[in-house]
Amino acid sequence: MTGTAVTPATPAGAVGHPAGSDPYAAYGEQASASRVYITFKNGEYLFGADQEEIPEGSRFIANMPGLRIGWKRWAGKKVTDERMGLLNDGFKPPARHDLGDLDQSLWELDDKRQPRDPWQQTNELTLRGLETGDEFVFATSGRGGIGAIGELCKAYGKLYRQRPGQAPVIELRNDHYNHKVYGKTYFPVLKLVDWVAEPDAGAEPVAGAAAAPPPVPPVPPAAPTPAAEPEKPRRTRF
Repeated sequence: MTGTAVTPATPAGAVGHPAGSDPYAAYGEQASASRVYITFKNGEYLFGADQEEIPEGSRFIANMPGLRIGWKRWAGKKVTDERMGLLNDGFKPPARHDLGDLDQSLWELDDKRQPRDPWQQTNELTLRGLETGDEFVFATSGRGGIGAIGELCKAYGKLYRQRPGQAPVIELRNDHYNHKVYGKTYFPVLKLVDWVAEPDAGAEPVAGAAAAPPPVPPVPPAAPTPAAEPEKPRRTRF
């Protein structure tokens, strides 16, 4: 069969491809370009290319069935490969030694001039704004962030079977501990605080969420009044 190359399968069911030609990585890079990511840095939740801050206490609907876990490979500050899958589908990430790139002399250096493993354990959780419906992806490769998602999974796992057709509402919080080298170190907290009907069902609040006020009858027009100074625009996204 001259001219036909057969590429062997890689661990965890992923199909291997020649370097630089992985269609899954290429599609992932293209698809992620339009996604708005939330990251956690120095006690703050930041989103978008401009790293705008999300106020602590903001609430989102968490898409727990869409939680993706696994590994992403980074080079030159870009994702070049990944082994990611849905926890809900029973995906089990491969062991680190099965991913290759084991020669540390070839790794890029971090800010402290130390070799940085190109493969980073990663969790991605899609969040939807409770009031606006805006979608974000909370992405984390840090121990604190993965721990926060782990704690959320514990809380969700105890209750979701009792809440059919409902989705959890989480509140963005933070906490800290004193590291013996780095001092005060912050980590994210994703606190499950409420439940709502799943977004496809209209996302009407349930169990603890405030009910919508009754409609107000129209008011007859009043006499014109002098124009007031315009108010500064209010932040309403969160």
